Amino acid sequence: MNLDHLRDQICASLALLAPPLASDAGRLVDECLENAQRSLRNEFIVQISPAAWARITLIYFKHFVDTGCDVTVAEIVAAVIRDSIQTSRMDMVTLQLVQTKLDQQATAKRPPELHVVRS
Repeated sequence: MNLDHLRDQICASLALLAPPLASDAGRLVDECLENAQRSLRNEFIVQISPAAWARITLIYFKHFVDTGCDVTVAEIVAAVIRDSIQTSRMDMVTLQLVQTKLDQQATAKRPPELHVVRS
């Protein structure tokens, strides 16, 4: 998924999450993503679900921008990750991730292997 597609999905999720903000969702999402890109790589940003980004956008504006407090989106994401990590489930979650990646590698087209034959 690219950032433009993610942005559209975040706007739709934000409109469903907070209907009164639907008309201004694009501006709010743009500002939130711009702030996120200052500290987070695009590859990381697109791995977070649009629904999660909609909530992050809502929290970012509701608690921090409106109050004038200078908290970045990266700080919010880091705090959420710190709070949500449950070490008892970490082993299971990482094994699921490994299984998913192995499945993707198995189904991906591999380039032909070329061997140099010398006579």
